[in-house]
Amino acid sequence: MKDWIKPLIGGIIGGLLGGMLCLAILAITYRNSEVFGNVADWVSGVGSVTAIYFVYRQIKQQTDQHNEEKGRYLELAIGERMIRHQDNKTGGITVTGEQEVFFFGTNSGMMPSSFKYIGICNSKDYKILKENHDKSLTDHKNYKDPQISSFDFSYDLGDKQRKFERVLPGDVSEEVAVPMISLQRNFKGNCDNLYLVYMDVLGAIYGRNFGVPELDE
Repeated sequence: MKDWIKPLIGGIIGGLLGGMLCLAILAITYRNSEVFGNVADWVSGVGSVTAIYFVYRQIKQQTDQHNEEKGRYLELAIGERMIRHQDNKTGGITVTGEQEVFFFGTNSGMMPSSFKYIGICNSKDYKILKENHDKSLTDHKNYKDPQISSFDFSYDLGDKQRKFERVLPGDVSEEVAVPMISLQRNFKGNCDNLYLVYMDVLGAIYGRNFGVPELDE
């Protein structure tokens, strides 16, 4: 039983018992049993209290469900741009002819939460990953996920571990960029159906479908 239900039930029972006690004292004092009222009055009173209780309970359950569903959600944004290189000595910026895909997430939920970038995969691997994590959230079992590349070898080889990033409601996560040619080479023939993958601290998977042009060779 939820914590808020116990005090509510206790308050209702306490109120009814207190009212009955007061009526009993009045009846004894004035020696008049009519102080208690008739059966119809009691049935109406108890029915009203019960109806108020169930309405409040339904509203509370709907509010809890809404907060749980909308408490955290990551809206993913994806874009393309030319790669820029900055000279460490002069500080000048050179724009090359190569492109990169950049992305970030916005916490559109109602509460702060933590998210991290997992990688980019094809639609088949994303479907398996999403199903595994959805099942794991309900049965708490571990499933073997497909291997997904982040296209950052320092993380993919295990030299570094990507940490969760805390994002406040309405704020955006740190921007990540991947050279487009890396995606074109890795997903040759399937570049039009890719998925960007993020995960929150509870294990829920967030994905967004996108595509890049096939590599001209």
